[in-house]
Amino acid sequence: MLTFTSVCLLSIYFVSQLDKTIQTDNLYYFVIDDYKYYKDQTHYIVHSDKGKYELYVTEDDLLPISTRCYGDIEINEIVEERNFIKRDAFENLHINQLAGRIYLDNFHGLSCSKHQPNLSQKINQIRSIYINKILNITEHDYKFDMLTLSIGNKSYIEADFFDALQKLGIYHLYVISGTHVAFLSGVVIFILRCFKLSRVTIKLILIAVLLCFFFLNFFSPSVLRATFMGIMLLVTSLFKRKPYLTIISLSALVQIVFNPWVMYHAGFQLSYMTTLFIVLCRPILAQYKNFTQLILITIICELSTIVIVLLQFNEISLSGLILNIFFVPLFSFLVFPSVIIFNVLSFVYFPEFLNELYHNFYTYLKYLIDQIAQAFKHRIPIKNLHDVSTILLIAISYKLILHCLSKEVFKVGIATVLIIIILYFNAQNYKDNFTLTMVDVSQGDAFILRDHRENKTVLIDTGGRFSDQENAIPLSEKNILPYLKEAGLGKIDLLIISHLDIDHSGEAGHILEKLEVSNILINSEDEKFGEWVSGLSEEKKEKIIDSRNIKEFSIGNIKFQQLLTDTELLDSNNQSIVLKVFMDQYSVLFTGDISVDREESLLKEDFNLQSDILKVSHHGSDTSTSQEFLSRVSPKISLISAGVNNRYKHPHQEVVDNLSESIIYNTQESGMVEFKIKDDTICIRQKLRVDKACLEK
Repeated sequence: MLTFTSVCLLSIYFVSQLDKTIQTDNLYYFVIDDYKYYKDQTHYIVHSDKGKYELYVTEDDLLPISTRCYGDIEINEIVEERNFIKRDAFENLHINQLAGRIYLDNFHGLSCSKHQPNLSQKINQIRSIYINKILNITEHDYKFDMLTLSIGNKSYIEADFFDALQKLGIYHLYVISGTHVAFLSGVVIFILRCFKLSRVTIKLILIAVLLCFFFLNFFSPSVLRATFMGIMLLVTSLFKRKPYLTIISLSALVQIVFNPWVMYHAGFQLSYMTTLFIVLCRPILAQYKNFTQLILITIICELSTIVIVLLQFNEISLSGLILNIFFVPLFSFLVFPSVIIFNVLSFVYFPEFLNELYHNFYTYLKYLIDQIAQAFKHRIPIKNLHDVSTILLIAISYKLILHCLSKEVFKVGIATVLIIIILYFNAQNYKDNFTLTMVDVSQGDAFILRDHRENKTVLIDTGGRFSDQENAIPLSEKNILPYLKEAGLGKIDLLIISHLDIDHSGEAGHILEKLEVSNILINSEDEKFGEWVSGLSEEKKEKIIDSRNIKEFSIGNIKFQQLLTDTELLDSNNQSIVLKVFMDQYSVLFTGDISVDREESLLKEDFNLQSDILKVSHHGSDTSTSQEFLSRVSPKISLISAGVNNRYKHPHQEVVDNLSESIIYNTQESGMVEFKIKDDTICIRQKLRVDKACLEK
């Protein structure tokens, strides 16, 4: 274990010194190594002299594995993360040992020819034959469940069902993991014992089976971990030795040597943590019978991974332990055996009545999972852990496991209370009173206002983009939602939609589905309101507040003044809600996408437009932000939210020149920008710039 720890620390240092950039120079050839299967399409895994790539092609006809293509091949540029969130595209590529991604409409313009496959490609061809065999057995969708449970292809899991599995904390049961390998080993041992074979023979056959399983799963990291440990335990047991900790360490070291980045993979951390704790608790587990051991191992897995789950996913499960106690036996005694039976019969004879039986069983299983997932709130978001909180939680979670196994109820209660106290204090912000965040949503607007004293959150606009792809990942899943989650926020007290252009409201529907939103402030006279509101449920419609009926209001200590004008301007931009917001001694003017015409209407009214911070209208378009309007607002700080290389060329130079008397923060250059406010001091942090600044009123 000491060697393992030392190598891990050295690897962390080594990885930290590596250049995270991805080579984007064009390739002159690639070789197809494998297919990447989805429900509705298939893509490729290819390699070149510069590394391994994912290749996405629009056309349907598949080229054979081992095909070599020549031409001028452009590598997709990997965009740097522009918001303060953990997701890192560069790190994700390195973890998966990819040098980049390639997107092609078709293979026209490339010279492609089939070559003799190498050993790895032959294994992948066999795997592809197996996959196509399963896909052609039935028309029912349970065939995708069979492949997910057999070879761990996560691409077959639909987004909604993926969310349900994660909510219940049983995602590990639906993809290949150590649980599957353990069950497979148990079944093989049971069958071989029926033939009254010797222990040595059984172990040798099991080693061969695990090796086949490993190759079938294309060197999956989770399968590598489980099969390597299983095979090493079997080999050492032949010599009547059981060096569990040594085998766990050796398995991890093998993976780290081949890919140091794997240490940052959630699956790597979770699997080795659970395995380590199970081994450490073996003396206590040995006192219980098989079914009780299964329940206790489930408890150990849940408790031992609390810190990793918080660090990786910023959430804690309210029901994961109980649901795993229910679903682990269900999968162990029904689901896993059905997968093995299906795979065996698929190559022998698969009767029609079984086809319908499988269809009904997996349909009801998924229905059960979906219904439980929707029944109540299963998980709560947790703010990013401080270093001290992390250390304390590791120590307490270990003690909690020991107390559970020893049935020390009182000590279990004390440990649980301590964990809750640590998480509570970790969630507090004692340094700041308010935070104003300009989220980088590319060409669009999204601003988050937080009152730390009253724990209130307001979201002004959501960003959005035009997309005709049904399965496209919502934009808010890449910026607003993960940012809120990492801040420990699962609720928005008020969603303000300035107007209903896509780049301001496009993600509202998705955010309303994902988060609890107390109220929605919107202009019901917006020309697009009728179409927008028709897509909401009756429950969400009841949360709408017509902005025309309210002038001043507060959310916690955040005070809002709406600047209403009587002038009828019919286009959606000029119908934008204009707000002056007060946080401590600072004022912020939000102007939506109003034009010079609406600015003139505001100038005619008896409003105090002077504000410390101005959200520049219409992303810096020269249709807004007149010199006269600016002289009345007189901002010290100006915020521009605009996409990099946007087709409108926002912000226009004329507007930038007009704003020269203020400090300009533009998402194009700064990415996400946070403004921490306390009394008369405001501190600014930018994602893409290392410099920080604090200003006084």
